[in-house]
Amino acid sequence: MNVRIENGKPVFYGEPGRVTHTAVTGTEDVEVGGGVLKRLTGAKTEYTLNADQMNAIGWTIDDSMNQPHWKQLENVKDMFYYGAGCSSKISEDIQSMKQSMANIADSFFDGEITESELADKFQSLAEKFIGICKEKRYPFQSLSGFDEAELSFAYDCFRGAILKSAAEHNNAEGKALCSKYNNGWHYYNADYYYMSERAIGAISGKAKDMASEKGFDQFEIPDYKAIGKNSLYNFNSAVSGESDYIPGGLRAIEEKWIMDFDMVPPEGFKWFYEAEGRNEDVVMVEGDEVPSPKSTVWAMYEDMLISSSFDFSIGHDLPSDIKNLAELLQFRPAGRKELAAVNKFMKNFQVAPRWYYREQAQRETKERIERAGWNVNA
Repeated sequence: MNVRIENGKPVFYGEPGRVTHTAVTGTEDVEVGGGVLKRLTGAKTEYTLNADQMNAIGWTIDDSMNQPHWKQLENVKDMFYYGAGCSSKISEDIQSMKQSMANIADSFFDGEITESELADKFQSLAEKFIGICKEKRYPFQSLSGFDEAELSFAYDCFRGAILKSAAEHNNAEGKALCSKYNNGWHYYNADYYYMSERAIGAISGKAKDMASEKGFDQFEIPDYKAIGKNSLYNFNSAVSGESDYIPGGLRAIEEKWIMDFDMVPPEGFKWFYEAEGRNEDVVMVEGDEVPSPKSTVWAMYEDMLISSSFDFSIGHDLPSDIKNLAELLQFRPAGRKELAAVNKFMKNFQVAPRWYYREQAQRETKERIERAGWNVNA
């Protein structure tokens, strides 16, 4: 029997062929190069199948060998260094490394160390982690060749520490601006975008230099956006609070207040939004005047400040409840080139009432169920 590949799948043709099937019943230990691995065991049965029977099985091709090199490294990291795949042999070492990286990142954003010093400290911690894995013969007693994955993993951890620290410093400034009526807020300081980009550039250059010295000719910085790791992509994705996800899988219902993570902010730009934070108007309730809190928003660019206040609809369930920052604020004169660029960037932010996205998702789910003919109130 012969096979050809059509549209990424095998198609069988020709004379019938013998196929071996193993009904797995357990495992056995097998020694490989001084190390012990598990091998599946079970009863083997042989079948004679023709081409039509083979094609009916619905075979798919394992394209793991055709994946880009960085994606293959991701698979190795997921298997041995992340989450459940991480052995207790090095779990404490990883936590210690992450804590050191967090402290170093905080020092950078506090202005205590330079980008060059940050990169040197990354190299020291990455080399130490690679050395620990060698010393503990991890992940296998007798196999080597995992240094590149360990370098990439250490880079992931340090990049994550940088972006987490940038977001935390940004949010600490925002929290200090909130009123006593704090009902939710967003704050964005472009300084942290640029600081984090410089920090990431410094450790990226250092990681590539280390890879070159070690002969890792195919080493690449992972495509974090493609694999859904918002926490490792850039400041915009990290500060937005949108969690990491698996591409193609279910995503959490979260407030999307930064629309395009790739949009670069103007230097010297800040903005702040607080939901129903300050009492500006009053309403009549049973003959008494009661303060009516309004949502407020302001933006700064260099030495210019603009601000506004607004209300969402009472029901909080209309499309108009999503307010775009550029519709609420505009720097004038809008014809000035640099101010036009700032106004354009402000289109990248939006705000909505608390719970708006969750309630919207619940309404959409209810509508889908009802269209299918089910009574959700039954």
